[in-house]
Amino acid sequence: MSNFNTIQYVTIASAGNALDFGDLSTEAVRLGAAASPTRGVLACVGGSSAVNVMEYITIGSTGNSTDFGDLTASRRAGTGFSSETRGVFGAGEAGNGSALNVVDYITIASVGNATDFGDLTVARAYPSGCSSNVRGVIAGGESTNVIEYYTIGTTGNGTDFGDLGTSDNQRFGACSSDHGGLQ
Repeated sequence: MSNFNTIQYVTIASAGNALDFGDLSTEAVRLGAAASPTRGVLACVGGSSAVNVMEYITIGSTGNSTDFGDLTASRRAGTGFSSETRGVFGAGEAGNGSALNVVDYITIASVGNATDFGDLTVARAYPSGCSSNVRGVIAGGESTNVIEYYTIGTTGNGTDFGDLGTSDNQRFGACSSDHGGLQ
């Protein structure tokens, strides 16, 4: 898998190819993302090494990303979800290859470092996340079929939601009805 630093966008209401939005300041393989109606925050969770960088863009105008703050732990291969006000980033792999159970949160409208949200029920890398404005879900990952949920407006550990059909569910996409987003 290649590292990249490009940001692209599509207009969801019309079919067409992705267009250049700008660049990240760091290269990444797997991003965790969160968004409000005006700002997108990208947790640049790894390239060939684990990093703790978060960057943001203003959705209404193209351009390069700007530093937002740091995650609580360096990682790669994590995921993210959000309400319109709070972003949550979870899971990942440490620089030594071990899976993490850490979950962080940010307030999207104000830049700064992430704060501990709680823990995953199962440490994992390469899961997928999606959400409504109230509840976020982290599903699958390397060597796991676990689905767990979080109440975005509070903090706490993940709660068991159920299981996926197979035991190795990594690097798949997820979307939600609230943001109209595609992955």
